[in-house]
Amino acid sequence: MGGIAVVGAGGFVGARLVQLAARSGRDDVVPVVRGFHSVARSASLGVRHRVADVARRETLARAFEGCDAVVNLTTGDPSEILKTTVRLYDAAVAAGARVFVHLSSATVYGRVERADLPDDAPPITGHWMAYAREKGRAEDLLRQRMRDARTAIVVLRPGLVWGPGSPWVIGPATELMNGNAYLVGDGGGVCDLMYVDDLVRAIHTVIESPVAGFFHLADDETPTWRAYYTALADGLGADIGAVHVIAGDRYRAGVAERIATLRSGPAYRWLKERLSLETRTALKARIRRPGAATASGPSVTRTMWDLQRTRHRRPTKKFHDTFGVGAGTAFSAGVDASLAWLRFIGVDERESLETAGVSDEVERAWTAR
Repeated sequence: MGGIAVVGAGGFVGARLVQLAARSGRDDVVPVVRGFHSVARSASLGVRHRVADVARRETLARAFEGCDAVVNLTTGDPSEILKTTVRLYDAAVAAGARVFVHLSSATVYGRVERADLPDDAPPITGHWMAYAREKGRAEDLLRQRMRDARTAIVVLRPGLVWGPGSPWVIGPATELMNGNAYLVGDGGGVCDLMYVDDLVRAIHTVIESPVAGFFHLADDETPTWRAYYTALADGLGADIGAVHVIAGDRYRAGVAERIATLRSGPAYRWLKERLSLETRTALKARIRRPGAATASGPSVTRTMWDLQRTRHRRPTKKFHDTFGVGAGTAFSAGVDASLAWLRFIGVDERESLETAGVSDEVERAWTAR
């Protein structure tokens, strides 16, 4: 087999894939990034990165040279997801790749409303979230292209990818420490997690023996949101009893969420492109009135409110039956690794630990099986 081009190697999942490959002595992983500013997570590994602009076909051709597998881990502006997916897939076919692995997301379904949801179920076309909506459009495009036998297309739909370095760890942890964490209702919703190292292993598994199609991915254990927050709180010395309780009957958008929605719209982008920096700065200054009161309590987002109301786990039997592997990492081991990393970066300020000792702890927990 040839090389594995990992597009989006500067992101959370991509950097972890590169890191694990380097530590295991693999030399077939080819990290592809938009610019060398994206190499920070993996700079210490001494791995050569290739730079490519997805809008320029010739740079993708050079990046994919010698590779027979292409993995799309790109993130970014939702409006670019479909175009990026098309360009990467076409470039992979042009390069003669035998497999194209596309990382989608469980968010394309919204909340899972049935326990027997098929892996190849179509995404929600009118999803309220732009990211989920555009991920769904990219899936539809790849579904149409699956008839092309030259390059096998494997679409993976993981849950919330967590572990050391994940926003799904640092976000809840900092909110717990700041007193802004919240649970929707009784916190009994399904916390649909996918540990990052298990996701990396799943990617390598489908590359070695590709089977075209759509596959759900999730941890073998399914904690509730309350259990997840409690595990983090216990490890950080936070009081789980102080976590705010948010009603689950109806979402009430806050000011911050409304502003974020406006900023993501085409009208805002159109206006931003036409106003000078000085004018934008002056407008922001006028909006921020001196002495304006700040809202107390947690900043509830529709994304988190929606996620915490999920009552069904997505079935992962198809992936297990097809490839003969499960996730593998126990929930407790993932929590231990995440807490070790949180202590290392200073989220838990109760202890003053020497850097070398913490690094050893992180390494042991992070690589635990």
